[in-house]
Amino acid sequence: MSVKKMVIDLSGLRRLGIDEIALRKGQENYVVVLVDLDRYEPIGLVASRKQKEIRAVLENWGSEVLEQIVEVSIDLSGNYKGLVEKVLPNAVVVADRFHVMQLVNKELNRAQNRVRRENESKPESSEKMCIEVALKQSKYALLKPEEKLTEKQKLKLEEVRKVSPLLAMMHEQKERFRTIFGETDNWLDATFKLGLVKGSSG
Repeated sequence: MSVKKMVIDLSGLRRLGIDEIALRKGQENYVVVLVDLDRYEPIGLVASRKQKEIRAVLENWGSEVLEQIVEVSIDLSGNYKGLVEKVLPNAVVVADRFHVMQLVNKELNRAQNRVRRENESKPESSEKMCIEVALKQSKYALLKPEEKLTEKQKLKLEEVRKVSPLLAMMHEQKERFRTIFGETDNWLDATFKLGLVKGSSG
C-alpha cells in the first residue's frame, strides 16, 4: 500500500512565522514550527533547533518561494535573526507578539517586586502597611488580561493602583499594548500607536 505525500502550496507565502515548541515541558526537547501567518497554517516542522537543519528545510522550498517572503516573525528565545537575513533576502524580521507581551509582563512583574522591596525598607507607618496589604497576592491581578480578572482580582488591582502610581501606569500601558496587538493588522498604524504608548510614559 503506497502512502501519498502531502504537498503544501507555498506559492502565496508572504509572511512566515518561526516558533519553538517543547515536546515535553521542562525538558530540552524542542521542535521548530514554520507557519504561514496569513493563512494561520503550519507549513513545516524541523525536529531540531539547529540552524543548519532549519536552513535545509527553508532552502528546500526553493529560491522563488524564499524571495517572495517579506516578513518573518521569530521566537525571541531562539537565535534566528542571522539565519533569516542569510536565507530570506527580502524579509523584514519582527518579534512575534506573544514574546513581546511576555517581555512586557516580565518588566511589570519586576517593577512590582521592586516596589515591594522598597516598601519593606521603609520605617513602620500606616502608609507602609497599606502598600504591603495592597501588593500582597497582587501578581495575577497585574499580569492577567484585565477582562479576564475575577471580581476579587479586580478589587486587588484597584488597591495596587491607589498605592503605586508606577504600577498603575505600567499596567495601563501593558493593557494598551495588548489592545494594539489584538486589534491592529497594519504595521504602520501599529507602529504609530505604539509610539503614542511610549510617548505617554515619558
